[in-house]
Amino acid sequence: MLKRIFFTTLFLACICLICIPAEMAISGVASPLAGQFVVVDPGHGGYDPGAVRGGVLEKEINLQIALKLKKYLEETGARVILTRCGDYNLAVAGLHKREAHRYDLSKRLEMMRQSNACLFVSIHANCMYSRTSGGPEVFYHQQSEDGKMLAECIQEELRSIPGVRKRLCKTSNYYVLHNAGKPAVLVEVGFISNPSERKRLTGDEYQNLLCQRISWGIMKFRVLQQLESR
Repeated sequence: MLKRIFFTTLFLACICLICIPAEMAISGVASPLAGQFVVVDPGHGGYDPGAVRGGVLEKEINLQIALKLKKYLEETGARVILTRCGDYNLAVAGLHKREAHRYDLSKRLEMMRQSNACLFVSIHANCMYSRTSGGPEVFYHQQSEDGKMLAECIQEELRSIPGVRKRLCKTSNYYVLHNAGKPAVLVEVGFISNPSERKRLTGDEYQNLLCQRISWGIMKFRVLQQLESR
């Protein structure tokens, strides 16, 4: 019971920290992300547009949201590394198709290892043949308990967005999740194949809301990690 009370108080204090400098503390509680490296990975880029629907390119949405998420996380004291900051990917000249794609992904993970980041968050947008599928969903690797906890924390916050379709997090064997070696998730922020959701995903207001909830989920995960290590 005492542990539950402590966690609730600690998490609420950490949420308050989102809007103030990380060096400050609320009720003696410092941000659980202060000084921690976090890798945010805007999926696709360059020659690889990702999914394309209604003139909207997935790679552009991914980057826009990743840049906003970087700001939200930095306000909590995190030190954020973006795997790309513009319209490019990390493949080198001479590589093609699957080989280029695999090289690109491996270089993104290399950035995480070199920085000794505490976690990895890849941003993508979903796409289906159906025009009615909607809602954000978070993927993790089935063999990663920390990845599962991170995914559940983020998914819970995304489900709290008013009007959003309430999906559950899922397992996947995506290369970046299987090979991360650290808590890693892939966040599908919504479906660009759904016309109404595509419109929301291209707007600053909804993008900021997504980033707020993703950052809250990451903070909750870090608090839980700290509790488990006690």
